[in-house]
Amino acid sequence: MTSKLLSMLRLVGRHLGPSIFAALTALATTVGMCGVVNAMGSQSQLTYQLSGSAPVADYISYQTDSGQSGQTQQAHVPLPWTTQFSFNGSRVFVISAQSLGSITCTILIDGKVVSEASANGAPARTVCTN
Repeated sequence: MTSKLLSMLRLVGRHLGPSIFAALTALATTVGMCGVVNAMGSQSQLTYQLSGSAPVADYISYQTDSGQSGQTQQAHVPLPWTTQFSFNGSRVFVISAQSLGSITCTILIDGKVVSEASANGAPARTVCTN
């Protein structure tokens, strides 16, 4: 996702709330405004990580290996939090999160960091995409 688009999503999310923020992130992913990983089609391991100064994230939203239908949302997620899965082919992966204080998201593919972002605030909202 371009830094300009990411800035715009964060600005809109601050004013319209977390559900709009998650919807805009999913839309950007669906219409191809984000990067694509693993164009060669071999199997890879994806890991999402969240950490922060609060004990829980208010909400998280992330893309799974199921493509467009694979958007998952959760509320009151204990931090730190990690999930991982294997995938084949080209995929776009996005995670967004909101919490009080500071929050950091990280996307790793085959153990290598491909995206990391942090935010501070009340609430803090962050987005990672590869």
